[in-house]
Amino acid sequence: MTQPSPLTDIRRDLVALLPRLRRFALTLTGSAAEADDLVREAAGRAIQKSHHWKGEGRLESWLFSMIRSTFTDEAKKRRRAEGNAADDASSAENARQSNALACLPDGLASVFLLADVEGFAYAEAAAILGIQPDLFATRLCAARLSLAAIAAETNERRA
Repeated sequence: MTQPSPLTDIRRDLVALLPRLRRFALTLTGSAAEADDLVREAAGRAIQKSHHWKGEGRLESWLFSMIRSTFTDEAKKRRRAEGNAADDASSAENARQSNALACLPDGLASVFLLADVEGFAYAEAAAILGIQPDLFATRLCAARLSLAAIAAETNERRA
């Protein structure tokens, strides 16, 4: 019996990780359509660059990092092309009104998702986001406090 190639394994594992990658992309973009485009772009990059992944570490960490770097690259391209960051901020803000996690300030939703939803260790999640573990812990605390405030506000409105 022949051994499957590493490319086949990456593709199979990539398909299994798509829902988690999309959820992470949603925290970055705030829009389902943009998240789908981001995941599609990052998945294509992952397949093209699969020879760079040597099987060391967790594939999901590599893919989450690729989502983040793809998002950063695309945001830079958009800013250069549009030249008006104010329009981006207002459209992103409108898209984020759909749920509590998306209402968190920029960067906090991704931190919360990686630590509390996906279960990554702080150091690993910080590496995915390209920040120091201390900063990650600070942002995670801020995200949890923000979500607690949103929950308290929602409960007050219901009462």
